[in-house]
Amino acid sequence: MSAIRPAEFHAQALRTALDRHAVPGRAAGEKRYLRSDLDHIGVPLPALRKLARSFVRSHRELTHDELMALVVELWKRPVHEARSVALILLDHRVDLLRTEDTAFLERLLRDCGTWAHVDLLAPFVVGRLLLREPGMSGAVRRWAADEQQWVRRGGVLSFLPALRQEAEHPRWFPVFGEVADPLLTDDRFFVRKAIGWVLREGTGHHPRQVADWLEPRLHRVSGLTLREAVRRLDEQERRRLLAAHHA
Repeated sequence: MSAIRPAEFHAQALRTALDRHAVPGRAAGEKRYLRSDLDHIGVPLPALRKLARSFVRSHRELTHDELMALVVELWKRPVHEARSVALILLDHRVDLLRTEDTAFLERLLRDCGTWAHVDLLAPFVVGRLLLREPGMSGAVRRWAADEQQWVRRGGVLSFLPALRQEAEHPRWFPVFGEVADPLLTDDRFFVRKAIGWVLREGTGHHPRQVADWLEPRLHRVSGLTLREAVRRLDEQERRRLLAAHHA
């Protein structure tokens, strides 16, 4: 009998641990809520994060290639929680990733059939890698322009870490503005909400710049995007922009 490769061994151990953390009755409800085509076993996200964190602490010597192989093994089966753990592992070890992994990350993004996986991959993995490897911006721009809903949402949310940081905002907000402007007329809920979410993060340190970007575009911004974007602005500015949009 052939020896089990390390990635297969670790993936099987993680799957066994997932089964132990399954909450009876949770899987069916979660599958309905996410409208998921994947199999669900009913493990809450905090438990998934704890499991991934424990694995990383126990395998500090993990190499880049070993991480990639493990993610591939976990992703092979259409199990929601196993794929979630794979993405959380990438988040924990984003330090091992490099620009050459862009194509691999895009394959994962295109295979995400739910916002729940896009929202683990795009901001926490791609977004942090983008800050370290600005050369990825071309790929992220391309994803945001993609017609596939989840790929587009992933491209948009990849700018989240940059706009959260006061020092990075001036560099990346103009880039995000160029990316988001043609997407304002996209009528899909998850795209509109993503744009508003990123804009809202930008108001944390640069509210005036975000408000000035929104104002001349109010005739094209959806109500959902605007409500998300202005949530953290001071009340007077928020009311002004909402009233102008309504008018």
